[in-house]
This record gives sequence, C-alpha cells and structure tokens, in this order.
Amino acid sequence: MLGFFPTSGAKTGGGIFPAAGQPNYGQRIKDLEYEVQRLMLLNQALWELVRERLDVEEADLEVKAHAIDMRDGVEDGRMTEVGLACPSCGRVSSSKHWRCLYCGQEFQRPVMG
Repeated sequence: MLGFFPTSGAKTGGGIFPAAGQPNYGQRIKDLEYEVQRLMLLNQALWELVRERLDVEEADLEVKAHAIDMRDGVEDGRMTEVGLACPSCGRVSSSKHWRCLYCGQEFQRPVMG
C-alpha cells in the first residue's frame, strides 16, 4: 500500500498523508492543477493577441486544432506522442526521445512542443 489511501486505525504510514520517504501526491496534484491553470491563462492571452492583431476567427483556430489533433490519426482532442521514423536507419522511435534509439541519429525538433 502506498500510504496514500486511508486505512482503518492507521496513524502513520497510512491515511491521507503519505508515509515518510513516499511521494506527496496531494502536493503534486496541487502543483499540476496550478500549472494547468497557468497554461490556460497563457493560452488565452496568446489567443486574444493573435485574434486581435492578425484578424483570425475562432473557426480558424478550431480547424487548426482539429488538424493538429489528427496528426496521430486519432480524433481524441489531445496531442499524443507518435513514433518517428528515423531518416538514417528507418526504424521507429518514440517522439519523446528526439534521438533514434537504434542508431543515435538526432531528430529535428519542432519549434514548439
């Protein structure tokens, strides 16, 4: 047991507080919630700047978001890591590594993301 979920009669190493040496999941969740809220704020600010300065419509944003969503072939409303074919050896590696796991060839990274 991770010491995160309450157990009957437990005073240490159980309950809602993590035992010593174990991750503090409650704090981690709070940190992630804060980061999500901050990213939402920055995304909104960027969208409003683009809309105001470049005269872009919300429909344009929706079309682009859909196109990006479909890059992995699955319409699921999120970005998903996909395998990248190495230009040197042709084998497929995870996009999160940005380097071929087989021959070491570095992949070109996108400007954002």
